[in-house]
Amino acid sequence: MRQHVFTELSPLAGDLAVRYVKTAERESFEQANFELQNIYNQLHIEDLNLCGDNDELFEAAKRFAEKCQTARARAKSPTTAYQACLRIVDHYQVKRPSVKEDNLEPALNRMCCHRWWHRRIKILRLHKIENISRNIGLVSRLRGTYASDYTIHVKRKQKERNREYLASTFVGNQNGEIFPLLNLAERSVSNPAIRRAELMTRIRGFEIVAEHLGHVGEFYTLTTPSRMHTCLHSGFVNPNYDGTTVLQAHEYLVHLWALIRAELDRKDIRSYGFRVVEPHHDGTPHWHLLLFMPKKHRETVRRVMHHYALMDNGNEPGALKHRFKAEPIDPAKGSATGYIAKYISKNIDGYKLEQDLYGNDAASAAERITAWANTWGIRQFQQIGGPSVTVWRQLRKLDKSDDPDLENIRLSATANDWAAFMLAMGNPETPHSQQAIKPFYDSSKQLIPSAGEAYSPATSRYGDIAPLRVSGIVWKGMNICTRKHVWTLFKMDSDDVPLRSEAQAERTQWHGEAGSLGLVSITVPTPFYPQEASLENRTQH
Repeated sequence: MRQHVFTELSPLAGDLAVRYVKTAERESFEQANFELQNIYNQLHIEDLNLCGDNDELFEAAKRFAEKCQTARARAKSPTTAYQACLRIVDHYQVKRPSVKEDNLEPALNRMCCHRWWHRRIKILRLHKIENISRNIGLVSRLRGTYASDYTIHVKRKQKERNREYLASTFVGNQNGEIFPLLNLAERSVSNPAIRRAELMTRIRGFEIVAEHLGHVGEFYTLTTPSRMHTCLHSGFVNPNYDGTTVLQAHEYLVHLWALIRAELDRKDIRSYGFRVVEPHHDGTPHWHLLLFMPKKHRETVRRVMHHYALMDNGNEPGALKHRFKAEPIDPAKGSATGYIAKYISKNIDGYKLEQDLYGNDAASAAERITAWANTWGIRQFQQIGGPSVTVWRQLRKLDKSDDPDLENIRLSATANDWAAFMLAMGNPETPHSQQAIKPFYDSSKQLIPSAGEAYSPATSRYGDIAPLRVSGIVWKGMNICTRKHVWTLFKMDSDDVPLRSEAQAERTQWHGEAGSLGLVSITVPTPFYPQEASLENRTQH
């Protein structure tokens, strides 16, 4: 039995063997066999072996899609077909497709598509293996900090494939201009350096506005109860661990924050700032919050957060010390921006840091943290309060306006002055629905290369109503579009790709034809170069 299990679960075979011996020595062979069989059952669902190679998973996806197609063909109604396909989806434990406005056809189309199955199976495999790795001690300061070595290997391979795709793919518009997709990606917020710079610019803007309004800054930390941690701080197994997954722990913190915000709203307190989510060494998430507020609200906010943070097992040892921490930002000791800078850097690329909390190289730690967030779909950074960053980015694409009020706001955005932009949009506590500018959403556009014409598709590949895309801003009831071109993806042979230097700005004629990738609407991002804006510009707003 053991040999069969180790053969089937090859990615974890070595670690499972070590775990098996330790469990047998510490407890019994019966317990070791039970644990091994349980892990096998999690990773082997009838004819689906989640530890199989990519070809095996792809073939499995085809089989399951065919099962759904057969069930759909035999059903007498869409409702019956939907229920039959759901039973297949649930049996293999993949996430169900969403249903909008009681329209079952798109969900049925997805469940009958092998590509949809393949994507869902790969996600399921990664979650299952990572969760098992965490449960058997492979994610800890003693083994693989933040995420397992298996997940890091998978994410590195994925990055390599993504980079190869970007390097071999181009975007062209109706004017015949072409650009390498890799170059555009490196000039957008997908570039870690640009992402970090934009976040720091926004945080610094919040701090400037807080100083202008006489508000105070607070740095809070929220952690989960001890039972949600697989390991102790030392790296050894936590005897109180109850099997909580990373996503469940994160959902606990999301719910906790919802309770806190609801209570603060009832007290008419609306703080603003940023939230950073990062993992402990065993992958269990915790939150850091940098919030600004009027000084009179400081004690109330602390009291509310402390109350809710300790509602779950608040009397357990260490709860008072670790579950909630509040630190005032003292301008005499340093800025709020400087205080949170290390957390931003640690969770993106390790810029200007040498080591993390556990002595690991900062760049390596940042890679593992990013892989952890990508694996579990956790949003690492979130703005709380303040103006819409979508509007900020759209204004940076907008040409000079004849409206002086709009032009002043546009200039604050193009000057990277988040403080001036925030004050011009209202104030930190103004809801997005009441701000001066809102995002404009319009139908996505696609290009027909042979005709050079654009059109708006009515439905997606699976029959959904085509989603609206951010296309500009809404100013004084007017829709102002910032999209000047319609872009499509294509590949070209190396002989057909024109050489372009960094300094070249002239147009290059598009000689390629749209390939089998299909037509995809894409917006070329505006480069982001952080710089200090003038005090006069801030004062003006």
